[in-house]
Amino acid sequence: MKRTNIILLLVACFIGGMLSTSCKKTFLEKPKGGAVTVDTIFDTRNQAQYAVAQMYMLCVRGYFPETYDGCRPEALTDQLYIIHPAYDWASNTINTGSYITGNMSADNNCDYGFGQDNGAGFYWHYKGIRQANLVLKNIDKVADADNAWKTDVKGQALFCRAMQHYELFRYYGGVPIVNKALDGTVKIAIPRSSVQSVVDSVVKWCDQAVAMLPATRPSADFGRVTKLAAMALKARILLYAASPLYNTPAGMKGEVSGARFNDSRDTVLAYASYDKERWNKAAKAAKDVIDNAAAGGVSLFNTGHPLTTGETYATLGDYESVWNVFANQELILVNTSNQVPGAGGGWGDGSAWGQYLSSKLRLAQWGVKNNVPIEFIQQYEKIDGTKWTMPASGSDLPVDVAAWNLDPRFYQTIAYDGKYYSSQRGILAYYKKGDYSTDGNLASSDAGVDGYATETYKFVARVDNMTDNHFAWPVFRLAEFYLGYAEALNEYQGPSAEAATYLNKIRQRAGMPDKNPATIDAFRDAVQNEETIEFAYEGHRYNDLNRWLKAKTVLNTVLHGIQTTARNVGGQLKRTWTTVPFVTRVFPARYYYVPFPSTEISLRYLGNSSWDGQNPGW
Repeated sequence: MKRTNIILLLVACFIGGMLSTSCKKTFLEKPKGGAVTVDTIFDTRNQAQYAVAQMYMLCVRGYFPETYDGCRPEALTDQLYIIHPAYDWASNTINTGSYITGNMSADNNCDYGFGQDNGAGFYWHYKGIRQANLVLKNIDKVADADNAWKTDVKGQALFCRAMQHYELFRYYGGVPIVNKALDGTVKIAIPRSSVQSVVDSVVKWCDQAVAMLPATRPSADFGRVTKLAAMALKARILLYAASPLYNTPAGMKGEVSGARFNDSRDTVLAYASYDKERWNKAAKAAKDVIDNAAAGGVSLFNTGHPLTTGETYATLGDYESVWNVFANQELILVNTSNQVPGAGGGWGDGSAWGQYLSSKLRLAQWGVKNNVPIEFIQQYEKIDGTKWTMPASGSDLPVDVAAWNLDPRFYQTIAYDGKYYSSQRGILAYYKKGDYSTDGNLASSDAGVDGYATETYKFVARVDNMTDNHFAWPVFRLAEFYLGYAEALNEYQGPSAEAATYLNKIRQRAGMPDKNPATIDAFRDAVQNEETIEFAYEGHRYNDLNRWLKAKTVLNTVLHGIQTTARNVGGQLKRTWTTVPFVTRVFPARYYYVPFPSTEISLRYLGNSSWDGQNPGW
């Protein structure tokens, strides 16, 4: 496949300072001019492509580590543990060390930016929004482009503006809605809008984008937005909006105690009252994605090959293939930065996928280990669909793990001591030496020898000679909307054959038996667990735990890991193991909404004369 895609134009970064405001200032500051002006950028189609590329870079993000101080977003959840406090520096972009101990603050929050030295994530969302609005405002100036091309670009810009308002919403709740390029000639004060207004705006922009965007694109434009991507964003935000964090049933009010004002300000946090019809809207939007998938060239990746039997593309299981096979049919929209040669700053040259923070095993030398807690491992069912509990210890980890006979997705996602990984890495050695001669080559870190024995390898290359050029971050893939449809349908009308069909399409692809839960609660548990497993390490867990109002329960706990020690048993290496505590997690109720940076709060435009606009508890 030809990989000259939209982001290849990122030489446009040189105009970034002209077309977007500094992250060190308020997002409402007027952008500075220079030798390159808006008029020169939007003079020709070729020049305008630079502005479009910059818009994509800012608005269609990937969440794999892109900087030296960036980590996988799952470090905020129960899916991942990066050793605290020794490696807190390795997750500075989301301030994991302070987050997991209950010490997140307004100026050190978990909103992802472009690295610690580039400012808080809050500002970067509005840089992207400004860029999209500038494109919308100026694209008609392009003299050598026809109306069809301009309309397509407008659709892309509407999507990008919607995408970054969604990103803000999932962190902060209601935020200032910016639907035009602000010129900064007068004092501007845009207060927070209600959750309903933000959701309605995103939905409206997505609907407008659908009418402007093509159903499919040529391979050279892989990574550009299509009709189906706009439908997908609409479906996602409507599913979130229907969920208990925002659409809170009376019986769950206690779960948000400490995360609400209990007065009129709560409109920026949630809807005023629960409405079951929101689930119906979410279900219909997800079904629209499913029904229009074929026209967009999208389908579930399901060849009937659920098990990985080797380390070539042909021998990968279908689930593992979804995140290994470049431009496969299940992907609706991806971030293609990994395919771009040298945009600078560690972004767009492929290094993000192969650098130290992606995993210890990726480089098999110095690196930060992406440890997997056993609390998350136990989310994987046995192959027969039953739950299980990990024993406290064992005599031979690789033999024991095989005997657990878990969901095939576990073996296609989690690496462990004694697992054969690839011809380049051989059998993984995470063990402490014990009475064996040496520690395993993956046993230690700057924090010392730990022997922690599990690590995620999702998005860590082991096929194709361990090259990374087949990876693209999945912003949307079709499976999300199969499960989102099942979830919303169950919440609206209870368990049904239709909801079970879409739940089981994902389970069947994975090699798991069908489930047909008979009650709304049982179905809810089943589909939530399926979403947890299917989208492990794809950036969903933070959002899901929050929107389900489960984070306060799941993340107020001690997370544990597996530690292995090598034993010489009759001249043979045996990996004995035991469970050990990793960290005591703390999740205050106020974490359900991220605090705004103190600089923005001090300007007092977010609230009103009696309220500075900050979220509850901060």
